[in-house]
This record gives sequence, structure tokens and C-alpha cells, in this order.
Amino acid sequence: MNDKWRESVNQTINTAKINDINQYVVPSSLIESPIDVFYATTQDILNVAKPYFLEQHSSMGTLLLVGLISASENYFRDLFARIIRICPIAQAASSEQAINLGSVIWHREGQVERGAFENISFADVGKIISTCRKFLKYELKKRGITNELLQEFGKICELRHGIVHSNSFLAGKNAIKLEIPNNAPNQVLKITIGYEQIQECSLISTMLIASFNTEMFEEMAKRWAVDWPKLPSWNPATADALFEKIWKIFYSEVDKQNGSISTSFTMQQCRNRIKEEFDLLG
Repeated sequence: MNDKWRESVNQTINTAKINDINQYVVPSSLIESPIDVFYATTQDILNVAKPYFLEQHSSMGTLLLVGLISASENYFRDLFARIIRICPIAQAASSEQAINLGSVIWHREGQVERGAFENISFADVGKIISTCRKFLKYELKKRGITNELLQEFGKICELRHGIVHSNSFLAGKNAIKLEIPNNAPNQVLKITIGYEQIQECSLISTMLIASFNTEMFEEMAKRWAVDWPKLPSWNPATADALFEKIWKIFYSEVDKQNGSISTSFTMQQCRNRIKEEFDLLG
């Protein structure tokens, strides 16, 4: 047949389908603090990312990096949603932001706040900063370790773009942002992620999340102590219960078990120190 030439360039085509989409998902609770969810995912990734494995499977390092960034994105999405749930200042700031009806329908029984961030990519430093401003009414500190780590995280996100959208080939705009010299104009650059690179990127992501978690806890503690009591909706009888909610959002059981929290206050001790700092004990 003359039309057989169409079948001369690749394998014979057969149909394919997903037999049961429910087999691709499992229920997962959101009881843990966002930072501990992040830790659990990154630890799973690092358990796989061994030197021998990455040497034998060179394409896997880039995919593992995408997993690290995805875990970071989920941290921001989860944290922002939980803050909006309890903070009247964030609720007022985000009240005019749009949310898809599909998100409302799906999350109507519980996590509706997460729906506000479904169309926002947090693999973008600018989006993290602007979302803090628009949804939480908070300006991230322009100087300090969080800002420095955001800049490094931004470099990882530029690499992610090439991995996700171009089979690990680095696009020109991303290379320019990363200030990579074009020493081979007739060739393309391919992103390679080995053991050292995945460890480096993991450290940057982890330190960013830990620093961001500390900065936002400080802000929420101040709001609890100073800003919320000034609002008409404030009920002093609920103050301790609200602080407990803040504590559960930010406190890391993983870091507690690792002994990596430098000041080992209980929730009550921390609350009392905050009251003392803002002169609320009298």
C-alpha cells in the first residue's frame, strides 16, 4: 500500500489507557506540621539518591531534584492555607483573591483554603514573595538568611524549568538568569544532577524551609500577642487555644527527635516568653 510510508519512522501504534484512576491515589491526612511533611518527603528522596544509584541511572538525579522542589512547593501551599484558616489579618488580606469553583466543590468539607493556591507555582521566588504579601499581608524581610536562601532556591527553580519542560536541556533564558557562560554556541547544555548536586540542593531547600518557618512563626506569634487582640473579633477566652493552633502549624516533631532545635521550650514555656516579651503578663 502506498500509505505505508507513514509507518516508517517509529514503532507500531497501539491504544493505551488508565484502567482505574483510583489506583493512582491514596488518602493522606494533613495532621503533621507542613515542615514535617516536607522533611518526610525529602528524606525519602535522599534515601534513594545514593552515589552508586545516581552513577548507574544518570537521568534519575534530575527527577529527584524535581521531587525536592515539589516538596518545597507543597510546604508553602500547605503553610499559607493553614495560616489563612486561623489568622483574621490573612483572611482580610486574601478575601478578594480568586479561587476556582472546582476547588471549592472538592474541598468544601475541609481544606478549601488550599484551593486558593492551586494555580500558583511556588517554584518561583517572586510568587512566594507576592503570595506572602497578597494573602498573608506580610513582607518577607529583604535582608537576612531567608532572603539569601530564596535567591539560591531561585537558581534551583531555573534548573527545574529545563528538567520539567525540556527533558533536562537548559533553555537560554534560564541559562542567562543563572549567569552560565555560552562557551559552546553550537551546542546545548544538558542539566546533570549527581550525588553532590542533589545533596547541595537538598540543603538549600531544607534551610530555606526552616528559615521561612521560623520567620513566619515569629510573625504569627506577634500577631497573636499584639495585633489580633486589637480586632473586634478578638475573644480573650480563646487566646491559649489559638496559640496552640499556631504551635501545631510550625512545630517540628522531626527536629525535636533529632535534637536539632536549639531552644527546647515546651509550648507553654514559649507562650509565656512571648507574653513576657510583649508585656502581657501583668
